Amino acid sequence: MKFGKEFTAQMVPEWQEAYMDYNQLKSLLKEIQRFKQRTKPPATPAGLKRKLTLYRAVSGLTQRYNHPISPSASSPHDDIESQAILVNSVSPDGSQSYRTTFLMSSDEGGEYELVYFRRLDDEFNKVDKFCKSKVEEVMKEADMLNKQMDALIAFRIKVENPQGGWFDRSVEMTRLASDVATSAAALAASTPRGARAS
Repeated sequence: MKFGKEFTAQMVPEWQEAYMDYNQLKSLLKEIQRFKQRTKPPATPAGLKRKLTLYRAVSGLTQRYNHPISPSASSPHDDIESQAILVNSVSPDGSQSYRTTFLMSSDEGGEYELVYFRRLDDEFNKVDKFCKSKVEEVMKEADMLNKQMDALIAFRIKVENPQGGWFDRSVEMTRLASDVATSAAALAASTPRGARAS
């Protein structure tokens, strides 16, 4: 089975809008490949011909550089100049996102790759934002569950260790039961419908 079909088959239906648009990204890569095939240099002898693949189609990204283990072995300036892209974390509206600067946009066909990287940034930031929102939901739910657990523990201690008269104990139990019910209602209200069914 091809990756695109497998990718679609494995999607969580409620989260479909948060997935990367694989087909759009693939079509942009194919445009880059078609451009490179149209503008490739004259044919080389048959024995030296290599087939252009999607992996090799994105210029500059397939070059392998010898990166020294020690940062002092080469200057950071040399390293930056040898890269095809530069990824920066930006906060235009208070939320963190990533923006790729394509350093080879002046090369022939660079405008195609520039469009690809802009689209890739959009898709990556969409997925990143979705994941952060899900983590935030889980953290809120965990906080609510901790509050419920604290109330249930306090309730159990009051039941097992009754102090004072019947009136005081029943008032305290009612208050604790009310706290548990309030916390359970808040949890149910914050849980998405699809998650409650499972």
